[in-house]
Amino acid sequence: MIVIDKEQVYINLETKYSVELNSHIYVEDVGEVYCKNDSIKKKVEKVRIYNGKDKEMYDYISGNEITTKVLNAVENIDVTIIGGPDILLEVKGKEESNRLLNFLKISFVMIVLFLGAAAAIINFYEDVNMSKSMEKIYFTITGMKKENPLIITIPLSIGTGLGMFAFFSRIFSFSKRRRQEPGPMELELYLYDKDIEDNILNDLKKQKN
Repeated sequence: MIVIDKEQVYINLETKYSVELNSHIYVEDVGEVYCKNDSIKKKVEKVRIYNGKDKEMYDYISGNEITTKVLNAVENIDVTIIGGPDILLEVKGKEESNRLLNFLKISFVMIVLFLGAAAAIINFYEDVNMSKSMEKIYFTITGMKKENPLIITIPLSIGTGLGMFAFFSRIFSFSKRRRQEPGPMELELYLYDKDIEDNILNDLKKQKN
């Protein structure tokens, strides 16, 4: 009796992949293939796991589906999936970049954020009666009473802006490692995108079940 040892194949899958309309997806597109046999590795990488769609949509493919397609296409192998169990697929057409439109969008968002932040700070200062506090601080330091002491209020305004900029940025750090760390806003955007992807994936699974 002859026993043929099966070649071990490991596939490290991505969690999300974007594909253009009418474009097929192969194993090499969504993951890294590891195998001692280079010939088998290349065969596995070229296995088609998803047929292209002609309309924009979200879809997904599971690790079990990928394993089945690979085993049907390549003989005498064992497949082990590494990473997430499912891949979220974003099928979309080519987007033409309009620099003027992008500039207007960014400018609009910046203006809205600037005015919103300014209104929030002004309302907060009014609630806590910051002007009186500045006058008391000025009187404590100089011994003179003065309304709206600019020598204090101007540095306060500049310091508030610099403080917010430093909080949302890492450029002031002398450590290269610290400068490479994501800021609070980047983390929030990352978590926001991840929550959206998880929600879409769960909805797709419910529709297929």
